[in-house]
Amino acid sequence: MVEKMKKIFLLLLSLFFVSPLYASEPEVVKLRENVYAFIGADGAANSGFVVTNEGVVVIDTQGLKELSILLKNKIKENTDKPVAFVINTHYHGDHTFGNQYFKEAKEIISHDNTKKNLIEKKEPHERQFKKFFGEKSLEGFELTLPTKTFTNTLSMRIGNKSFELVCLGVGHTDGDIIVYLPTERLIFAGDLLYTERLPWVNDGNIKNWKEVLRKIGWFEADTYVPGHGKVAGKKRLKEFEGYLSDLTEEVKKLKKQGMNAEEVAKNISLSKYKNWIKYNEWLVLNAKKAYEEIE
Repeated sequence: MVEKMKKIFLLLLSLFFVSPLYASEPEVVKLRENVYAFIGADGAANSGFVVTNEGVVVIDTQGLKELSILLKNKIKENTDKPVAFVINTHYHGDHTFGNQYFKEAKEIISHDNTKKNLIEKKEPHERQFKKFFGEKSLEGFELTLPTKTFTNTLSMRIGNKSFELVCLGVGHTDGDIIVYLPTERLIFAGDLLYTERLPWVNDGNIKNWKEVLRKIGWFEADTYVPGHGKVAGKKRLKEFEGYLSDLTEEVKKLKKQGMNAEEVAKNISLSKYKNWIKYNEWLVLNAKKAYEEIE
């Protein structure tokens, strides 16, 4: 029974990454003058790029080689300026493994813990990626680490654009940052925000995550690029925070009925979110994580 449950868990764990077989190609969305979002198909990872008069700033580099190169080609379709900087919003491979295709950048920037996690979790992280994307998914792969890190905030003026890189606490991981463009009133939120898709919660802290979302709402912004899902307005912050709250409250209710973690995961239902991507696959994992935190 233990071995069977382990296999089921590993199968569900594979959904941490999105299958490379997409129904459609990622979409490039122009958000402001010289500011673009690269929106993954079917809820896959998002990236972004900002064109300045000193070069391009890339936010998250994708994971699979094909998507990273596609991102690079889409940048070239919109500007002839070179890539000047790369920013990683957190360490997960679907956002960072493409760093090697942007080595021309002057700096690859992240939170301290993002670099630390990429180093310390290198082998299991790469094994997991290959297991779920296929053994050939990392052919020619070379882990390319951030070259500049920070702890709390980092303000940057790159050409004619201002960037505020801010860590607001543990949420999706212990190294999440947002990329805030104050003049454009726009935030690249990384995986701190998902829109109409269930999140991966196992590397984070649900209670803290809700507080981080509230802090994101304090910024003067009206456009948010999530780590997965479509570009959103401020109401999506509340909606996603609502999911995390509803998840926690439902798990508490079932726990009070005497259910253990496995029983809670089996019986939980959040019909309000049943149309969100990965609802059937990830609700079980989310419920178990919430149960652990309550314990």
